[in-house]
Amino acid sequence: MLKTGKKRKFGRHYIRYLISYMTVLLIPLVILTFFYSSRFMKKFYDEIYETVDLELLQISTQLDNELESMLNIVGQLTLTGTIHDASEAETPLALSPTITYLSALTSANPFIQDIVLILDGKEYVATSSTTCRKDYYFSRIFRVPGMSSREFQDLLLNSKASFCLPRQKLLNLDLGPAEANVVLFSYPVFTDYQKHEGTALFYVNNSSIEALLSQKLQSYQAQTYILDQNGAVVTTSGEHDRMRGILSTYLGDSIELSSTTSIDGEEYVVRTHRSEKNGWTYLAFIPDRQTTFSQVSSIMKEFLLAIVIILLIASFTIFFLQKVNYAPVRRLRDRAKLISPDAASYNELETIAGALDYLSTQNSSLSTQLANSLTAVKNERLYRLLNGAYASREDFNLDCSELDLSLPNEYFTVSIVMLHKQFDNLDGLAQEIKKQFSVPYIYYYLHNFHPNQIVLLMNQPDHMPVSARFFGDVQKYLTRQYGLMTTVGIGTCVNSTERIAQSYMEAVSALDYRFVKGNGTVIEFREVLGPAHATVVYPHKEFESLRNALFSKNEQNIRDAIQNIIHFMEQSQLPLYLARSICFDLIHLVNEHCRGQKNAASNSPIELSGMETAQEIIQMLRAWSEHLSGLTTSAAKRVVLDEVMKYLEANCLRCDFSAYEAAGHFEMTLPAFSKYFKDHTGQNVMDYTIHLRMERAKELLRTTALPLKEISEAVGYYNISSFTRRFKLNQGITPSEYRKVFVKDRSERPPC
Repeated sequence: MLKTGKKRKFGRHYIRYLISYMTVLLIPLVILTFFYSSRFMKKFYDEIYETVDLELLQISTQLDNELESMLNIVGQLTLTGTIHDASEAETPLALSPTITYLSALTSANPFIQDIVLILDGKEYVATSSTTCRKDYYFSRIFRVPGMSSREFQDLLLNSKASFCLPRQKLLNLDLGPAEANVVLFSYPVFTDYQKHEGTALFYVNNSSIEALLSQKLQSYQAQTYILDQNGAVVTTSGEHDRMRGILSTYLGDSIELSSTTSIDGEEYVVRTHRSEKNGWTYLAFIPDRQTTFSQVSSIMKEFLLAIVIILLIASFTIFFLQKVNYAPVRRLRDRAKLISPDAASYNELETIAGALDYLSTQNSSLSTQLANSLTAVKNERLYRLLNGAYASREDFNLDCSELDLSLPNEYFTVSIVMLHKQFDNLDGLAQEIKKQFSVPYIYYYLHNFHPNQIVLLMNQPDHMPVSARFFGDVQKYLTRQYGLMTTVGIGTCVNSTERIAQSYMEAVSALDYRFVKGNGTVIEFREVLGPAHATVVYPHKEFESLRNALFSKNEQNIRDAIQNIIHFMEQSQLPLYLARSICFDLIHLVNEHCRGQKNAASNSPIELSGMETAQEIIQMLRAWSEHLSGLTTSAAKRVVLDEVMKYLEANCLRCDFSAYEAAGHFEMTLPAFSKYFKDHTGQNVMDYTIHLRMERAKELLRTTALPLKEISEAVGYYNISSFTRRFKLNQGITPSEYRKVFVKDRSERPPC
């Protein structure tokens, strides 16, 4: 017997991918070695030097700004007349405005601790907090080491240019009892005629200057020096001060941005910056010790060694593990062929990719269908509302409680926005209007009744009519954003859901009035009525007769009353809007009385709004009245609670479940159906429906591993967010938390 050869397990992709992975592992080693040996350390040094240069530039800019601020203060003292007022003051009390002004300047600039104003030939000096005699101030309150009071005064008053006294310990009893490190800035004060008027002395605490020095420089162990234009050290920072002897070498007309020097046998890199405004020089001495960067070098060596070891281990690991990893790929390919058998299968990856593309397309299609279904259900409920199908807003809120639709307010107004040119995305435009203009009204929209029309349902908290200015703003926005001309018709405000249809038909009539008022306008229904409204008569008496006939269940009287109303319409020459309203009221009244009978009569305001003459409406009513049946049917369908419960259990898990449809199934109005159910069960219909949905959801969470999206759809919710919100409200925790708790309890439960 010949021994058959063993079938090869791995194809060319296995070998090719293995070589690719090995190559990828080798590339980092080569690159890291190159960069470390030739570029990394140089870049590291360059980055430090660039950072130091930027820090010196920032310090220079900040200090230049502060010096500029001091010079501006001197100018303000002259321009505001403060110098003149101080020179005219004869007593210390007369210097109070000057002290107040100096205090305000000091408060406005935290960099300056105190300002001292010394005027030529005046007995008193003024500071930001007080005034006193000049001799007493410089002999008792403010003393400079190494200089007598008279010498310091002469230095200040005889100087014709600004100068800086570098950091030193000074005593200023006006600011505190102890000596402090300060830097003094002196600026001469001149009149408009360049006459020396005095001196402004700025007292700056050295800590304010040190605050400008960056922590970054300290982290580099840098010794920083700030030299004025004369080469005097204004201030310094750092642990050591061993560079003063060589500072003069950096004060020439031309400076080197970077240099090296040796101090006490230690090498330093010196970075230099000179201010173009005042000629001050900024120096940073960075120790060029091997120890500064030795830790980085050591870490890099260890890192490279670790990379080499990891690459070797990874190479062997990949070689063996790819054998194991390749088996799932093969099994996945087989599954992919089952999902999409018609997909091309040149190799494993292409087969799997084709299956994933197929699943992605299917998922997108299902998501789109689900979103469209939700939109369709919402539109259907709003369409019922517009037809006056809901007896109250409570009925609407009950029927739409799981669809995020509600009517919180008591008053309603319907308006119609007509676009005068084609616009492809009416839904997106309606959403944008709702987003941009949702305050102060809560409203919903429909846009599939007539081409280029958007119907807006306003829900208002009071009986105030919707402002025409509000829609004027909407028109301006649409013109500005899209170049659309629109005309808006507004119905009257009503306080009943059954009268929303009337408001809609009034909005249609208002929109028709554009042929009189013009396009691009906002038309309220009261404009349509005009002065002739007072002469228009509504058939109240005839409707009262019809109601009595319906109540008495006399079919002949009912038919006579209907004919009387139609005859009234024929004889009265009614305006179109009133003919529509009477027609709607008549059919609505009869349909409500004959609920459950097959009187094929539409009282849709959408259809009525399409009729363009009163005569057309009357002809429709004539045809409708001739085919009426069941006007006096008194035998109501007997409703059995068990049948109701079975119907709810069978239908409540549908995403489009409606309490209104459930009531219609048992030939009852929604209020009557809700009352019947609550009287017999103690809870309303939607509470019971939610209970059934939550119980089913908990069962699926416990017994399956279905994703939450699929569970939400299986229990009647179009999206996860609505399902999660309802579940947490009902159970106190989210569905994910419920599933985790159940799994944990089951794992901790001892076996039987």
